[in-house]
Amino acid sequence: MKVTVVIVTYSNRFHLLKQVLESCLESGVNNIVVVDNNSDENSSVKIKNFVNKNKKLELISNKTNLGSAKAYKQGLKRANQIDNEYIWLLDDDNKPRKNALSILKGFWDNKPKNVSAILSYRPDRYQYKDAVIYQDPTIVLSKKNSFSGFHLKDKILKLVSRPKKSVNNSFGEIAYAPYGGLLFHKKLLNKIGYPNEKFYLYSDDHDWTYRITKQGNKIFIVLDSVIDDIDTSWAIKNKEKTIFTKIKNAPPFRVYYTIRNRMIFEKEYLISNKLIYNLNKNLFSVILFLFSFRSKNFKVFKRALSDANNNNLENY
Repeated sequence: MKVTVVIVTYSNRFHLLKQVLESCLESGVNNIVVVDNNSDENSSVKIKNFVNKNKKLELISNKTNLGSAKAYKQGLKRANQIDNEYIWLLDDDNKPRKNALSILKGFWDNKPKNVSAILSYRPDRYQYKDAVIYQDPTIVLSKKNSFSGFHLKDKILKLVSRPKKSVNNSFGEIAYAPYGGLLFHKKLLNKIGYPNEKFYLYSDDHDWTYRITKQGNKIFIVLDSVIDDIDTSWAIKNKEKTIFTKIKNAPPFRVYYTIRNRMIFEKEYLISNKLIYNLNKNLFSVILFLFSFRSKNFKVFKRALSDANNNNLENY
């Protein structure tokens, strides 16, 4: 079972990327495609030097940051040309534990026939484990007619309902997946294509992997195959903070792409009742206004809503 790893990096992150590359090589991967999405000069030089010292590595260098969607598309296209049947996607801060890949390989050999992709577990993504524990693949997806994961019914039920019955499984089905940790046979690309580069950043991975689910196939997460996030994303930092506080304090471009792309995804797949959806969207907007009406990010949020309504996928 020969595996090509695809990793996208950017900014000044070689200190993270190096750890991931070393772990991959120790895991026995066959090839690694690194897509350098216009890293800082110091990081870029170090990446080139590291890649040049190992025949298993090759580099795609972008002169500008093309966003995660186009960069992963580049890496996937190159991996599809390499004479390995399997592709494993990682972010530049996804450090696989020693046996993470071997566990995935073992699971793949015995997986159900309708499982087209399997995912390693990243402990800070608790909702993916919850999907296994409660045997509900849609936990990662959010309830129908939610807006950016917000649903008034959920807030009410959280106060009055009992916990669901749980099971002690080490794997289970999920509705979609992030790039980081996803393993699949490259023939899957013939069925679902490549990420939509117009998404640029955020929800591009969800939009891409949800195509698997929509075609009637499945994605399983394997909890024993563990990947450690050695850097924490802005959306996960400070778990005690609400989504509204995070939006208020986040870089504007992250707010824009997060809200716009998620809303476009929701419009495509998750709305079954426009009245309920709009109620949740309006409630979310009101609460965010109360949190951040003096912040420039509220204007960014409103622009993201407008562009999503108009299916405008131009860059920020």
